[in-house]
Amino acid sequence: MILRISSVFLVILLLVGCGSKKDSKLAPPAIKVGAYEAQKGDLEQALDVSGTLKFQANTTVAAEVSAQIESIDVADGQFVEAGDVLLTFDEAKIRQTASEAAANLQRDEALLTFHKAEWEKNKALHESGSISQTQYDQKLSAYQTALAQVEADKALLAKALEDQAKTKVKAPISGVVSKRYVEKGDWVSPGGRLFQISEFSRIYLEAFITDVDLGKLPLKKIRETGLTCTLTIDSYPGAQYSGTLSYVQPTANDMRLFEIRIYLANPDMNLLQGMVGRARIVYAVTPDVLRIPLRALLDELRNHSPNRVVVVDAEQKARLTTIRVGLQNQEFAEVIEGLKPGDKVVTVGKEVLSEGQPLQVVASKE
Repeated sequence: MILRISSVFLVILLLVGCGSKKDSKLAPPAIKVGAYEAQKGDLEQALDVSGTLKFQANTTVAAEVSAQIESIDVADGQFVEAGDVLLTFDEAKIRQTASEAAANLQRDEALLTFHKAEWEKNKALHESGSISQTQYDQKLSAYQTALAQVEADKALLAKALEDQAKTKVKAPISGVVSKRYVEKGDWVSPGGRLFQISEFSRIYLEAFITDVDLGKLPLKKIRETGLTCTLTIDSYPGAQYSGTLSYVQPTANDMRLFEIRIYLANPDMNLLQGMVGRARIVYAVTPDVLRIPLRALLDELRNHSPNRVVVVDAEQKARLTTIRVGLQNQEFAEVIEGLKPGDKVVTVGKEVLSEGQPLQVVASKE
């Protein structure tokens, strides 16, 4: 009886041992991955550029007279309308110059009258042979000198009167006083810089691109209607602006780069000259293409070349799949063959997977 019980117990132990070995060969645990569902959509071809903001117009206001500054009538950064007084010169010296010019003209006109009469009288005497050629030439020279002096006096008086009208310097355009080059009491000469007035209502992003990138852009459209762009400004994170690329420099600079300008509105003057901006220029859009993220590709990207991805199959297992890619941008690649809409490709964790490995998709984007 005891022997029979021991035999039964031994059989049970053997069965339990066999069961443990079977359990030790269970499938490996699923690997957590991120995936993306291949889908059709537009594929944008874009050029990303960065540059510096500049005001559309920076007008330098220069002195037109030689005078001392009596007062500066605007502050730095002040908005002015076209015609507003910016600066006033001391009129005293200008008035004195005009007064002296008028007196000189009056005196020299009297001398001209005298020398003209002398010349006319001696002309008749010369024609009759009463005086020599030398005597006649002396009278003619005196008359011509007096005539030239009167003309010079008239020019000086006209300039002095004109200067009197220029003692108040006015803004040539509406804008903001972005620079001031002088102080009260300074003496300036004609051509000397006084202010810079900047038209801030429109501003542009100045950027430089290579000839290769220039060849991607639709230049005819840019010249005729402009190309709409999206911009961000480093000073305002998260904000987006709309601009128009409407200028491409026709010649390259010394570094063989071409200047482009993207214009945008600036009604509130939030955008200032010198700020750093970035623009995305979409120059082509291919509609209705099957696309996947670049981060799903296992191999180096080449146009219309084979590549590999890891597909999550119906059994939630990893399947290495060869595909062929076409166009691509900074984010997506076109799939020409090898996938269909709805296929899920691994985007996160693909580097450590092996064929047939169970997967658990923890993040999926459609």
